[in-house]
Amino acid sequence: MAQLTEQEIERRTRQARSGRPWRRVQTRVFAEETHCWICHRWVDQSLPGTTHPWARTVDHVHPLWLGGDPLDRTNCRLAHRRCNTARNNQLRAAQRPRPSFTVDATSL
Repeated sequence: MAQLTEQEIERRTRQARSGRPWRRVQTRVFAEETHCWICHRWVDQSLPGTTHPWARTVDHVHPLWLGGDPLDRTNCRLAHRRCNTARNNQLRAAQRPRPSFTVDATSL
């Protein structure tokens, strides 16, 4: 799938984290799932959501910045904040172009 423009990524991110449709999806995920889909451990849903690393979050299986649907329930899974962040960082690192250096063998 082609990379999205910065404006499209921003629009999808805003759409995914605000409004009544997002709160409905989030509520369904929290009610229907009990374990982190990344590490498979139980998620304590009483922890403070924005500060605690083991708190509950909703992770998009197919990331928004790769074209995932922000409000599709099948694209949303329960995850620990720490697991969600680590997974996202790994996906972004894998997408980053890696510099390559070549050396002319005759100059050695």
